[in-house]
Amino acid sequence: MSKELTLHLISDATGQTLDSVARACMAQFPTLNVHLRQWNLVRTSLQLRHVLEQIAQHPGLVMSSFTDPKLQAELKTGCDRIDVKLLDVLHSAMDFLAEETGETPNGRPGGQYIMDESYNRRIRAMHYVLAHDDGQEAQNLNEADVILVGVSRVSKTPTCFYLANKGILAANVPLIMGIEPPASLFEVKCPVIGLTIDPQTLIDIRKTRLSQIIPDGHHTDRTAQNSYVDHEKVTEELAWARRLCRTHGWPIIDVTRRSIEETSASILELIPH
Repeated sequence: MSKELTLHLISDATGQTLDSVARACMAQFPTLNVHLRQWNLVRTSLQLRHVLEQIAQHPGLVMSSFTDPKLQAELKTGCDRIDVKLLDVLHSAMDFLAEETGETPNGRPGGQYIMDESYNRRIRAMHYVLAHDDGQEAQNLNEADVILVGVSRVSKTPTCFYLANKGILAANVPLIMGIEPPASLFEVKCPVIGLTIDPQTLIDIRKTRLSQIIPDGHHTDRTAQNSYVDHEKVTEELAWARRLCRTHGWPIIDVTRRSIEETSASILELIPH
């Protein structure tokens, strides 16, 4: 029987850092049934009092990432009063850096979210992915930092969007057996990386996709549909795509048991810095 746990996450910014830390920790306790309650953009004492009232009604553990020491002190006092445990996940790291560098943190909430050149590059990268998704604008591939290739439904698009959030200009080109890829793909200077996957896993993904776009009983091209999910055809399709990648010296990443984040980390290692 799984244990129940209520976990309150309190931040004075978007809460993404705290959410990532909490979820990374929760993944190590698969038998826990965790109820997350997130309180973001908490920047005044009045807002904090409201949050503490809610915590008192739904007691549990509290994790915080306040940059304002005054609010953090108020949170600690409030948690002590209602007898709930508090972990400050940010200040231990900031104290460590301050001690080593002699610098003082500026206490600015959301300081990592500034509209600087890095931010503008991420926005540009998002636009680039949209314009160069699924083989679009193939004549402009030279601008890309990386190009992903692979058969249908091997997670090329979501991986490109994840890379764009890192400021990477990522394009993707589908590999369709019997159709020659665009000539520009063989002329680019950036890395071209192939994505592959286990045949049965791909079939399961494709069947799910088909069920979403084709209602039950709806007339469609059964021959094309069956070929799309036929094990022999899919295995042949994947083998052909791998041969094409090897012929052109393109590295191949198997995404079968990888998350988008893990796949992207492997791709970033292959992109010149």
